[in-house]
Amino acid sequence: MNSIWLRRLVLVTILLFGLFLLKENPDLRKRIYSEAPIRVKIEGPVVNPGIYTLEAGSNGNDLVEMAGGILPGSQIKMEDSVLEQPLEDGQILNLGKR
Repeated sequence: MNSIWLRRLVLVTILLFGLFLLKENPDLRKRIYSEAPIRVKIEGPVVNPGIYTLEAGSNGNDLVEMAGGILPGSQIKMEDSVLEQPLEDGQILNLGKR
């Protein structure tokens, strides 16, 4: 009987902590729950720089692909890991000079 109550207490504690995190971090909440498309701008050595509409949760690699890819012979000043992070609505992804 005590183990059931202990499990319930742990579950409730985890749920309350999760709700607290969502309340204190509105950006996290928006990333988790937002299904609305995002609009982001890409600048730099890509075939078609500009503003694009992507699905929520898209990353920089998705944006580069949508912009036609990186121009041949271009050097990107960003780390590759930056391109793997999720994009946010209104973000500008600057890959350097064309």
